[in-house]
Amino acid sequence: MKKFEFILSINGNIICQRYFSVKHFNPKVLRSVDLTECAEECVRLIQKDLKNKTYEYMYSSYNPYRKQLQEDIIVENIYDNEDVFDFEIKMDERTIIKKRFTGNVYPQRVRYSVDVRKLIPSIIKEIQETFYLQNFDVEYSGITL
Repeated sequence: MKKFEFILSINGNIICQRYFSVKHFNPKVLRSVDLTECAEECVRLIQKDLKNKTYEYMYSSYNPYRKQLQEDIIVENIYDNEDVFDFEIKMDERTIIKKRFTGNVYPQRVRYSVDVRKLIPSIIKEIQETFYLQNFDVEYSGITL
């Protein structure tokens, strides 16, 4: 039986790591477009959660009665000292696919206190459903994968 896991990390520090199994694993999926789409969907779930938490954070710290002054506006490149999230799916401790995305579009308070516990069942379900597919795409732009 193959041992699967997914890992979400920021700057190499693990945020979440979960092990799971896949019934009726189809190894041909590893060379399909569906694997890439699966990883992208998992990343979309995480990014959507971070976006919602950003809205909550911004709303909770917003004061409509305080006038914003010119010196309150900080102009800086948000990609200096970039925080990078990595989402990877592994099988038997070997990385199958890895997706990377920037965390700098989210406030520091949001990206340094990531809590994806509510997303774990959805992420695992997405991966499991992809890995036991019997019909999948093995061709991309006319090239067989």
